[in-house]
Formats: sequence, C-alpha cells, structure tokens
Amino acid sequence: MHHRQGVGAHKDAGILTLLLQDEHGGLQVERHEEWQDVPPKERAFVVNIGEMLELATNGYLRATLHRVIAPPAGVTRLSIGHFLSPCLAGSVPLLPLLAHLAADAKGSESDPDNPLFREIGPNAIKGRLRSHPDVAARHYANVLS
Repeated sequence: MHHRQGVGAHKDAGILTLLLQDEHGGLQVERHEEWQDVPPKERAFVVNIGEMLELATNGYLRATLHRVIAPPAGVTRLSIGHFLSPCLAGSVPLLPLLAHLAADAKGSESDPDNPLFREIGPNAIKGRLRSHPDVAARHYANVLS
C-alpha cells in the first residue's frame, strides 16, 4: 500500500516533543518492526522522546521512531507539536543516573543510517532532512550526496 507522505520515518532530534492531534490521527510508531497507529485521545498529548534525551541518558530512554501518514484527499488533519530542543550551538552532556537506572542504560542506539551527534546543530539538520525527504531531495540534494 502506498501512502502520500505526511512526514517520513524519523526520530525527533531534540529532547521531547508534545503533540496534540485531532480525531483524524495519522501518527504511527514503529514497534517490533511494524508500523502501528497512535489513536488520538481527546485532550491528551502524545509525548515523544527525542535523540538528545537518548544521548543524555546513555540510552536509558530511547528516541521514538515515528512517521505521519497524510490524510485522504478532502480531509484536513490538524496536529500541534511543541518541540523542546536545546540551543543549536550546544552539545549534549551525559547526565548522571542513579545506579539502578544506569544499570539499564544500553547506550545510544547505533544506526549507520541515522548517526547520533552530541552537537545539537548537526543533529537537528539531520533530523529535518530525514523527516522531510521530498523537501530535502528538492532543496538539499548536495547535502544528501
């Protein structure tokens, strides 16, 4: 099945994302190598952990791989996201965790197709290019090659 792109598969580059979505949904998360719908709940926020929080907690908290499927023609989808991100000129510190939490920290996920950078700026642009591949191909082909 082919879907029109809403937002391509990606992990948010920042710390946390709070998302309020309308009744049309469209948000999907990858779990166990399958895309699963995130059903909208009235007056509830979806909270996504971002890559910077994964890095800061040494992988104790994991960034959420997700995408958005565009609604069918004639349907307007409304979602409001608040992206909590640090200054683009900064870098991510490693936060001290309590011993019982640190024991469960698996390290940051290592994915050659999605390297994580402690420098905020490069991680942010990588996230934008990844989440909007059609725009990236049109306007940033030189960066992608």
